[in-house]
Amino acid sequence: MIFAFFSLVIMLYGLALLFASKTWKSLPQLNESGELKSVAIIIPFRNESKNLDSLLKSLSGLDYPEELLEVILINDHSNDDFKKIIQSFEANFPFKIIVLSLSGILNGKKSAIAEGIKHAEAEIILTSDADCVFPVDWVKNMQAPFGIEKIQLVSGSVVFKSNNFQSKIFQIEFAPLIGTGAVSIELSNPSMANGANLAVRKSIFEELNPYADNLAIPSGDDIFLLQKIKSEYPGGIFFQKEAVVETIAPENLNLFYKQRKRWAAKWSATANLKDSLPALSVWSFHLIYITAVFYSLINFEFLILLPIIIFKILTEGLFISLILKSQKQKFSLFAFGLLQLFYSFYVVIFGLLANFGSYSWKERKYNSNERSGNRFNG
Repeated sequence: MIFAFFSLVIMLYGLALLFASKTWKSLPQLNESGELKSVAIIIPFRNESKNLDSLLKSLSGLDYPEELLEVILINDHSNDDFKKIIQSFEANFPFKIIVLSLSGILNGKKSAIAEGIKHAEAEIILTSDADCVFPVDWVKNMQAPFGIEKIQLVSGSVVFKSNNFQSKIFQIEFAPLIGTGAVSIELSNPSMANGANLAVRKSIFEELNPYADNLAIPSGDDIFLLQKIKSEYPGGIFFQKEAVVETIAPENLNLFYKQRKRWAAKWSATANLKDSLPALSVWSFHLIYITAVFYSLINFEFLILLPIIIFKILTEGLFISLILKSQKQKFSLFAFGLLQLFYSFYVVIFGLLANFGSYSWKERKYNSNERSGNRFNG
């Protein structure tokens, strides 16, 4: 009876992944919009001098009419030499560029985005992060779906740069988050998006004012916006699979832990019970999966469970490989196999630890319970 339960749960998980893979492959693409729209790229930054050079080079190479594109950079109390770096680009920068600085009473990414939108003149707001680089057709692809009147927000794909074996593992671990978010949007129940590649109509942002009651919470700019539009404009969210932004993977396990803890804290602050169910289901599955493996080993019946475990691994590999292929990345079988050995333990343990204590972000320290917006120092 117990083995039947374990087998059923793992089988259903694998079938869900097969369905997600099919949905990912069939995601619609809207790359032709007719008349191009005016776009403002808004990028907050704080002490990003090591990334600003590659960011500005990437932005300057975008293929878009210069009269329709503006770049707005918002300084969140940096204390590095960002001014010198930006000034070195300003004279020959192909697009209008505006550099703003948050006042002393404002800080954080949501405040920076809101400030940037106040100064934007464009119809479409496109947000990203300072550690990203972009394909030349990024803006064209992200603004294209807005040719459909009902579309209010467009979410794009994000991938970690793969510079070494460690970053390849992080890339594989991150890919299902992008895939799950895309599938949820396609199924008309959006659950997540990534602020590194997100576009919204300026008029809708101003109408909904999505950060009005949550500025004390340091992150969640993408989720708060997604949930607000989901609530007010059902069917108004689109995932643009071909628009892929590259971002830098965490440099080490400690930074990876801090990043995931910040993301988990963001979810605890923004997600209601209904929106939390997918994450809770995944966490519960991995707990059951670990229990099933150990139970079968203790009872010397692992071979009975092995076929269903292989099915689970194959369906995970299929889903991840399809996502990476769309992002023009190679699927590393070795990295995927190694990740299989500890991924379920990571999900279960991290899912518990992420809700306690504090975490650091941009040299600022926050409580993991972000609903309080409690910042310890910074």
